[in-house]
Amino acid sequence: MDFRSYHGQICLSDDRKTAQFTHNPADSSVRQAGFVQIWVKLRIMHPRPTLLLDKTKCLANIERMARKAERHGLGFRPHFKTHQSAVIGEWFREFGISAITVSSFSMAEYFAAAGWKDILVAFPFNPADLDRLNRLSEHHAVSILVDSLETLQSLGKIRRRTPCYIDIDTGYGRTGVRSDDPDQVERIIKRSGAVVNLDFAGFYCHAGDSYRAGGEAERDEIHRKALSDLRALREQFRRSDPQVLYGDTPNCSTQEDFEGIDTITPGNFVFYDLFQCSIGSCREEEIAVTVECPVASKYPGERKVLIHGGAVHFSKEALQLDGTTVFGKVAAFGNGAGPVYLSEISQEHGILRNCPAEFFDRVRIGDMLRFLPVHSCLTANLMGGYVTTDGKQIG
Repeated sequence: MDFRSYHGQICLSDDRKTAQFTHNPADSSVRQAGFVQIWVKLRIMHPRPTLLLDKTKCLANIERMARKAERHGLGFRPHFKTHQSAVIGEWFREFGISAITVSSFSMAEYFAAAGWKDILVAFPFNPADLDRLNRLSEHHAVSILVDSLETLQSLGKIRRRTPCYIDIDTGYGRTGVRSDDPDQVERIIKRSGAVVNLDFAGFYCHAGDSYRAGGEAERDEIHRKALSDLRALREQFRRSDPQVLYGDTPNCSTQEDFEGIDTITPGNFVFYDLFQCSIGSCREEEIAVTVECPVASKYPGERKVLIHGGAVHFSKEALQLDGTTVFGKVAAFGNGAGPVYLSEISQEHGILRNCPAEFFDRVRIGDMLRFLPVHSCLTANLMGGYVTTDGKQIG
């Protein structure tokens, strides 16, 4: 880990003593005193798994994406499903963000209460949410997604003018009208025009197949096809003046061609994670969250370490790295010990197997280890709150 303004305790490399400190990044005395970059001990502050947030990295991630949108002349409607935090949401305002994307009406209500006025619920509309839509749209600009003629039948009782985007599937296969089915797109546009207070606004696409790409070339092709398909739909239905919204973190992070797109809507970029790093969306040092977990036990015969940190903290989403199933990675362990992975989890238990000898010898029961999560969206949702690296709790 790189030392920033941490307040707590740090392990000495020589004699395992513990010293209180408040570290200034410009002060090299920590290194001069013989400290090594291993891990911060915060037994008193964080005795249980804690989601730590590096605000500096988070702000840098937001700014980078905002500047990219500005550079390409794009609108920027970030997806807030990753952080789900009113406090973090306010950080986006510093970069001129006034419109957001969410994935549920519960989330929309939460951010509406936090002062956001322009909200897109980017999940195919559920008729059970009609009353919530009507209440929320009384004082907020709420947009919805549809991908079904049947759904439109349930929207006859909306009370306020509501922009409606058609969810388009360019190859991901999760939701949406297939981009090669313009006849169905046309039927939905025509039917939406017959619904009182419903206004066809354009197309929304999450090219999530970018997450499955086998490499840079395949990801580039997924992006190229998505843009080509969306441009074709835009041209075919140009009389309706459709806006095109597009967003997935891998493509929005790595691509520079957004011809035909009006607005980008990525979400995970605010934190990034190990998965994004593994597919080239970010560098490891740009990951803004870590899960800090206490070491509960050690098993010398197997060089195995037990942490308190399991599926209820990390989720069960995993990666294959270096031939190992990985649920998390110890953040920036130094001295050439090599990567240390969280390779097995159950509900509350986390196991680090076959640890490098240097790591195993230095770690002690009670130490706090910091792990880069595989999927920060799920981890943040499970943890339900954050502690910044300077010790501030935020929801």
